[in-house]
Amino acid sequence: MNEQAIFKAIENARDSEANSLYLSELQMQAVPEEIGKLVNLVWLYLSENQLTTLPDAIANLRSLTWLHLECNQFSTIPKAVMYLNNLTVLNLAENQIEELPSEIKNLSSLARLDISNNHLKKLPSEIGFLKFLTWLDLCENNLECLPLEIARLTNLTELDLRKNHFTSLPEEIGNLTRLTDLYLGNNQLSYLPPEIGYLTNITELDLSYNQLTTLPPEIAYLTSLVRLDLRGNSIDAASLNNLRHGVILI
Repeated sequence: MNEQAIFKAIENARDSEANSLYLSELQMQAVPEEIGKLVNLVWLYLSENQLTTLPDAIANLRSLTWLHLECNQFSTIPKAVMYLNNLTVLNLAENQIEELPSEIKNLSSLARLDISNNHLKKLPSEIGFLKFLTWLDLCENNLECLPLEIARLTNLTELDLRKNHFTSLPEEIGNLTRLTDLYLGNNQLSYLPPEIGYLTNITELDLSYNQLTTLPPEIAYLTSLVRLDLRGNSIDAASLNNLRHGVILI
């Protein structure tokens, strides 16, 4: 789709008062300012293009709840996105983003945030304002630690931290009591905090390819645990005795 066809698609969406617009896989390098006129949009897909920024007019899309920007070339999250405070889903996977701005707190309605496969080195404390998050994907970044404010994300059910540089987890991880899936594979963890025992709704726990030699006794409290991945560790067999009977070990 050439530039003229993109303008035509936007014009058609405006004329029909469309609530969704799909402009993915078009090799776009820029989004026309005219997109800001589509005030009825609820879903916007701009994934798999060559975008490095978005026009300020994006901020006019106050009805937007789903925004897909994955597989582009963003090094920062465009400022206009931070005005979209009705967003519930934001996908920024496979870009080149190095940090989350403190303004991320403005997106307080987010339920799902995917910023996997970027270049994040740390998370801002303002991540704690995203209290409605149920799904957070931070896989394949350069993170070394979690902010203590992670404890505020008490609605999380799935947290993916695989392929980072974590050497430890804060005890505040124990506050995330609604977690059902926790992925910690391919990090540098040498121990787990005893607070892991508070995660009694966990059904799947990935600890693969870390530096663990023991599991804390509190692992016994994970009574919902179904699947535990311990590949790539050297776990003392004695600590496995604390696991609930019936857990599938990988």
